[in-house]
Amino acid sequence: KEMGDGTFSKFKSAIDAVHCAVKIQEEAINNELPIRISVHLGDVMDDGVDVIGTGVNIASRINSLAKTGSIVISEDVWRQVRNQADLDATSMGQKEIKGFHQAVEVFELTFSPDGSVTKKVKVTETVTITDEDGKKVQAETAKKEFIKKVAVFPFDYDGDDNSLDYLKYGFPFGCCVSLLQDPLVELEFPNKMELQGESFINELRKAGYERGEGVPLPLKKKIAKELHCDFFIFGSIKLIDNDKQITSRVYSTKNGKLVNESIINGEDIFQLIDEFSIQIRKDLGIPHSHIDEIENLSFSEIITDSENAYKNFINGSLTMEYNNDYAKSFNFFQEAIQIDPTFSLGNFSLSWCCFLSNNEDYSKEGIKAMNGALNHIYKLPPRLSFLIKKYNYMWYRGEPDKAEKVIQMWIRQFPDSITPLRHLADIFQSQQKFIEAIKIYKDILEKNSEEFNFYLNLTDCYLILEDYDTAQKYAELYLDKCPTEGASYKVLGTIYSKKGDYEAAKDYYEQALILESGNSNYMVFIGKAELALGNFSEAKNQLEEALTFCKTNQDYATVYNAFYTFYNVRGEINQSIKFSDKSVHQEEKYMNPIDTVLSRIMGLMNYVLIGESDTALTKLKDEKLKLVHPWNLLAGFGEIVIGGIVGDKVILQSGIKSVEEFLKIKDFGWLRRLPKFGLGLYYFIEKKYDDAIYNFEEGMKDDAQGKDAGIPWLLKCYYHKKDFEGGIKIAHDYLKHTPMATRILLELVKFYIAINERDKAKEKLTKLLNIWENADEEYIYFQEAKKLWKELNTVKEPA
Repeated sequence: KEMGDGTFSKFKSAIDAVHCAVKIQEEAINNELPIRISVHLGDVMDDGVDVIGTGVNIASRINSLAKTGSIVISEDVWRQVRNQADLDATSMGQKEIKGFHQAVEVFELTFSPDGSVTKKVKVTETVTITDEDGKKVQAETAKKEFIKKVAVFPFDYDGDDNSLDYLKYGFPFGCCVSLLQDPLVELEFPNKMELQGESFINELRKAGYERGEGVPLPLKKKIAKELHCDFFIFGSIKLIDNDKQITSRVYSTKNGKLVNESIINGEDIFQLIDEFSIQIRKDLGIPHSHIDEIENLSFSEIITDSENAYKNFINGSLTMEYNNDYAKSFNFFQEAIQIDPTFSLGNFSLSWCCFLSNNEDYSKEGIKAMNGALNHIYKLPPRLSFLIKKYNYMWYRGEPDKAEKVIQMWIRQFPDSITPLRHLADIFQSQQKFIEAIKIYKDILEKNSEEFNFYLNLTDCYLILEDYDTAQKYAELYLDKCPTEGASYKVLGTIYSKKGDYEAAKDYYEQALILESGNSNYMVFIGKAELALGNFSEAKNQLEEALTFCKTNQDYATVYNAFYTFYNVRGEINQSIKFSDKSVHQEEKYMNPIDTVLSRIMGLMNYVLIGESDTALTKLKDEKLKLVHPWNLLAGFGEIVIGGIVGDKVILQSGIKSVEEFLKIKDFGWLRRLPKFGLGLYYFIEKKYDDAIYNFEEGMKDDAQGKDAGIPWLLKCYYHKKDFEGGIKIAHDYLKHTPMATRILLELVKFYIAINERDKAKEKLTKLLNIWENADEEYIYFQEAKKLWKELNTVKEPA
């Protein structure tokens, strides 16, 4: 029958109706008159003159949801046709229908532009992979063009029942874990450990919303864009009688438009997670046929069937991430796995908490927990199981080669996913394999040119390799893609500072600050540039201003550490010690207990610089006792530094032995330089300068921090070898990009005196003493400089 400018037709089967709709649309498109078509299955009354009824009304109502040239069908129709090999559709979500008592899920039929029916899209393919034990396993891998990347924010909850507070984080976290079963979904969630969301956390922290609560919609869109997500999701939780009402909203990152809003009520939180994980896939436009076919176990099967265990797990994660309380986190995680020993993810989180806790009793529990995680790892989605295996090999067992094999398996199963490639690059960088890491980052950009952040990773690698021109090339590519981000200008500032052009560096840092006013970290970079330019008052003022803009413990630690550097350069070592202590005090609030102790040990060198080596050794002994095995062996680094400065071979040998013993237990590539540095110091004391030079150079390879520590000792070797010209060249090359390197200036003065270039020696020493105008009298290198000044200005009587 005719209905205004349209028609209504009835059929004996839904399949016939859909095929007819496709043929009509095909003819309409071919005649350049595309139309809207809708199909519904329902009861109608036909009196021979007219056809009426609810079925007619719904078909008419959903027609308005169709775009010109498309066909929409109701859920009832989709159930009848979804098993047809030549029919497929994409969910448009639940839609309210005027005059109808409940929402109806509507689907858009998938067909080609010419109007022909598209056969069901195969969005995954089966691959065979070999696991770390050499066994062959079949798995499903996603095709790149169908992968959806989503940023999921914590939900809102402001109810009176505080026992449900954990759901703000726990509900979206659960949805993420459930969604990990689908290879078409890539996720970002602010969870550092289990979901690897450190970048997300940093973006929230930078914006002043550390816990991700109450983030304004425009900022959510901005963060999702910076994380290169196609969509972002957030929602709210309400308690209505005994039911939890969950509302979720899915937005497009590209235009910020609401894709769909869903509201589901229920008492069982796990069932709600299951329902939402299905609904979210539909909202993302994942083909319904794929959703029907892909494995999708219930949340209670893959995680835990105990809500109490899950609540303890979430509270443990939140306590460790935001309160840095490992003892309290341990209790939460342990309670979770006592309730459900098969809780694999809970066991893993407990093991990681124990690993970092610096507690002997917890260490034993951690090994049991890791075994528990591995014994029940079959429950987890593949991506989580790969992650746990990686951490087991990389950190617990200290076997990076096996960790690399696990990631290679991950890549074979998810060849178009960026995540495993990022993990592989991280392993390469930690093992000082920067060329291999560069290749991975380039592969990532080859796969997805929109992953702009990896330009920054490439920049970092080339900076470490001191290839500043290539580093600048990638930094400029990032700037071209992200001209409104402060990071684009900050990284270029860093490159220019490495080149020694601090005026240009300062200019870029200031541009970064213009884009992100109030960013204390950018103020610190400006302050460091002023320090390098010799503008000491401006540098100090800039750092003092940065302190007033600190938002987080991390911000305060960064600024205090910059003050530590400032006073160290100025020779005011007592002030430097004060700010080192302040920095560590802030680090204790967010850094794990092991790294906090090691950070304190690294600052002990300052006591030796003011002649208090006994104080340094006493404090080192105290700090070493705080560390459990094998981390206590890393106190050997402190022995290496202190022993080298005071010239004590016994202390040095003890430090070298300790670090070498640690490396036998855990092969952490970034620590391999320490024994080399120690041997360099040992051979220097032994006056075996060629051997010392070899070890210093080996220890400084691809390590900027290693060069800062090693170059002064290298120059001492050249001085004692009487290779003055060689030493002068090394010193000048270093001072080109680090003009305030006071130890290098001091050694350069000695070289000039040795070759009787007294005017040049006076020039450099004058510069040095100007830097040290307020230096502590007990500073050992200041005392040395004053002796040289006296020597240079003493007029010798003729014989």
